[in-house]
Amino acid sequence: MTYPVYNSFYMVKNVSVGFAIIIGFSLAACSSGQRRLEVQVPEINSKYPVRFEYKPGEITQLCQAAIDQASSRYDALIRISDQEWTFANTVISFDEISSDLSDLTTPLTFMGYVSTDDAINHEGSKCEELLGQFNVSVVTRRDLYQVLKASKPANAREGRLQSEILKGFENAGMKLNDKDLAQLKSLMQDLSKTEAQFSSNLNNDATTVSFSEKELDGVSAQFLARLSKDKDGKYVVSTKYTDYTQVMENAKDGETRRRMQFAYMNRAADSNVKLLEQAISLRQRIAKLMGYDTWADYRIQGDRRMAKNALTVLEFLNGLKGKLAKRNQADLAKLLAYKKKLEPKAKNLNQWDLAYLEYQLKKRDYSLDDDKIREYFPADVVVDGMFKVYSELLGVNFIEVQGAKLWADGVKEYEIRDAKSGDLIAYFCTDFIPRKGKYGHFAAFPLVVGRMIRGGKYDRPMASIVGNFNPPTADKPSLLNHEEVETVFHEFGHIMHQTLTQVPYGSLSGSAVAQDFVEAPSQMLENWVWSPKILASLSGYYKNHKKKLPPAILKRMIAARDFNQGYFYTRQLYLGIYDMLLHTTSGAVDSTRLQDELYKQVIGLDPIPGGHFQAGFGHLMGGYDAGYYGYLWSKVYAEDMFTKFKKGGLLSPVVGGQYRETVLANGNLEDAMDLLRQFLGREPDSKAFFKMLHIKDSK
Repeated sequence: MTYPVYNSFYMVKNVSVGFAIIIGFSLAACSSGQRRLEVQVPEINSKYPVRFEYKPGEITQLCQAAIDQASSRYDALIRISDQEWTFANTVISFDEISSDLSDLTTPLTFMGYVSTDDAINHEGSKCEELLGQFNVSVVTRRDLYQVLKASKPANAREGRLQSEILKGFENAGMKLNDKDLAQLKSLMQDLSKTEAQFSSNLNNDATTVSFSEKELDGVSAQFLARLSKDKDGKYVVSTKYTDYTQVMENAKDGETRRRMQFAYMNRAADSNVKLLEQAISLRQRIAKLMGYDTWADYRIQGDRRMAKNALTVLEFLNGLKGKLAKRNQADLAKLLAYKKKLEPKAKNLNQWDLAYLEYQLKKRDYSLDDDKIREYFPADVVVDGMFKVYSELLGVNFIEVQGAKLWADGVKEYEIRDAKSGDLIAYFCTDFIPRKGKYGHFAAFPLVVGRMIRGGKYDRPMASIVGNFNPPTADKPSLLNHEEVETVFHEFGHIMHQTLTQVPYGSLSGSAVAQDFVEAPSQMLENWVWSPKILASLSGYYKNHKKKLPPAILKRMIAARDFNQGYFYTRQLYLGIYDMLLHTTSGAVDSTRLQDELYKQVIGLDPIPGGHFQAGFGHLMGGYDAGYYGYLWSKVYAEDMFTKFKKGGLLSPVVGGQYRETVLANGNLEDAMDLLRQFLGREPDSKAFFKMLHIKDSK
């Protein structure tokens, strides 16, 4: 399954207080080519929408210049006489300024995640920090708020835009007195800086572990061949997810796996645990100033998420706890029984045993060997097959931009064109090979904002999928296991959400939807890679692409789909509850003790001694604070939407067209629940979700 922390991280940055409206998701961008990024109002995208090459110091200068320009434009907006106010020159103008700032700065902050140059990488991270500070200063301006509030929308769309913009300001304390507002602004700026530092520490962490060949017994020769060695001749293993999973699933020596997991769970721990707990303290103070009992209530109620309030979320999560307990216990019992066969004296499971035992059991019971399966999923074949599936389903074509100059070798740029008209719709980039300084998981990064601009033209959106496949070797291309196939299929679903938008306003465009709905469209699409027909189209033996995944292996893969899902969803539940407890408590928080106690309570095992998983739990500091529950919450709607495709056909252009026009195109122009009703033709329900979990009692 493809969920963050295990193998992907779907980041939606919003400076932690619901200000996506302001920054236009300026976390990331895909950049290429010849058009120089200058501090000017962006024009409609050319063949090369944004640049990627920067001289030392240039990102810092451009970032500050873009901020200064936006500040001047906001100042000019409030100087308009109240007799001259119109919706266009106030609310729509505000949205335009904010979106322009995003388009100017996304290539800059993106370098903090993908640049191969340490200095440029650092400048990109610092730009993100500067933007966080600036965005707080914007949404705490009463003069802007009063102008925007006084404007009169002419229709429902304009009303939606105004409502969402005002929500950002009101979440920033517009209803407070001046003294409290000044305090809130200071706290939010401190919080933004703390979150940015946490992310930077994690992105730049270079922790490695050295092992002898004997200690790595069980891992593949192909994996060993691509590792470097230290001065003592030991293999150096990074804590990037691709290396981590290879060791955790294959190394026979339990001590090797313990050391590997300990290193992985202590990435940047010396600084990040403190930063997280500082952020929680700041969030508590912000919530109290804003009149909320907890940060979770502030985030959920203030952002008007589908869940409405923290109590609803806790009831949802606790309700699942009991329903999943038996399945989880049964799964862990299977793993322990297998461990006892391998180690007759074993009495209990360790946290570092789980991935290994699960994978070895899959090989035993289902004859599923990742190394063999990988041979049928070369990365280029998978990506090409995925493009064909999405193309047929959504009525679009993907055309590689030849000769595009990009930020690293192996990165590619594509146009998206409507299959019927041939019209250019959007752009996206793919960046799949791990490298030093690169973001370590999988993510779909929103880039240029899709929106109407001057002259009635639609500014074409851009997005970039960033991931870390196993790199190619001298004798083999990059090869994927099925979990990675599912991951990239999910992430590309986010790319479609971000690029097939038709929303006229940048702040409501693409995947800028309620946080507890944003994963649903992509989670739904995970189901495609379990279809025999789809899997056949995604496979091709690496030496002869005409040889498809053998039917016998495919049958075993599908039979094994449900294997260990009780533990998997229980772990997701643990992460969701941990996030909520951190953000519904008051006073000082010992995040390590809480993590360890909750792991024991929910999972039923002892956590690894000395581990600090929270130091690498980027969601808590990347916009998913009090929001991780959304992965389970949105899964309910994902499975419900999938029922329509099961009935109409996984490659039905009719159902796919309805999905594109209703869910993808509308972004946040309407409430997520309304979009679901339109697409399903009925009220959404949880029947499919509980059926997927084999839970009969859905009450």
